[in-house]
Amino acid sequence: MHSSLSINTLCLDLGPLDLHVSQVARLGATAISPTLEQVAKVGAAACTKLLRGSGLEVATLTHRAFAYSTPQHGIAGRERLNRTIDFAEAIGAKSITLTTGGRDGLRWTVAAERFATEIAPCATRARAAGVALSLEPTSHLYADASIAHRLADALKLARLAGIDVGIDLFACWTDSDIEDAIIATGPNIALVQVSDYVLGDRRLPCRAVPGDGAVPLNRLIPRILRTGYSGYFDIEIIGPRLESEGAEAGLRRAGTRLTEMLTKAAQEGERLRPSL
Repeated sequence: MHSSLSINTLCLDLGPLDLHVSQVARLGATAISPTLEQVAKVGAAACTKLLRGSGLEVATLTHRAFAYSTPQHGIAGRERLNRTIDFAEAIGAKSITLTTGGRDGLRWTVAAERFATEIAPCATRARAAGVALSLEPTSHLYADASIAHRLADALKLARLAGIDVGIDLFACWTDSDIEDAIIATGPNIALVQVSDYVLGDRRLPCRAVPGDGAVPLNRLIPRILRTGYSGYFDIEIIGPRLESEGAEAGLRRAGTRLTEMLTKAAQEGERLRPSL
């Protein structure tokens, strides 16, 4: 696999972290993206030892939703996120992937301001720890977990809160301004998550192996690289399609196809560079 590829453990069948680490290492990825729950279950010290033994880095630590809609939610949200930041720093995670949390009836602009205010202490703590807080856009079907459903909105929120952005291409590839939004997000990209979508698929979460569907990855990946982004492309395929094929078989195909796309994009980028 390409050295920029990581595998998210959400792709894999339920199991302990040591099993997932061995699977990801066997597949040839450079990095793994575990969940907060997996790391908390084994502890930071044991997780670090396990990762060192495998040679894997941690691309991102999946935190899921923050909470902010009431002062009480904000206190609980900061407590949980601070714990994640401590784990991320201890295991050497490059970023923490999160969504905003739901707005509980608040108008969007009010919710945005409140999110930025409530997460601000965590943003300061994460910067001191050298860990990027990576806010990802997510489908409107998960409005209970986020107010950011377009890449441009995720960037607006991230800038308001002083954090970074994770581009989940599955969630935002249909944005009318996706290419302009990628360019604007360039300096703030902490992670890129990749999967595909087969038109007409209604079997949630509907994610497919890159190259099997309609997401224009051959256009979007080069656009991301042209922003100067040099971090991980995290494979995050969830749902019936991967389950039917088998996780390891599908992830091998994903790794092969993304390696081809990344290699080709890098070569084309070199050709486009002006001569010195």
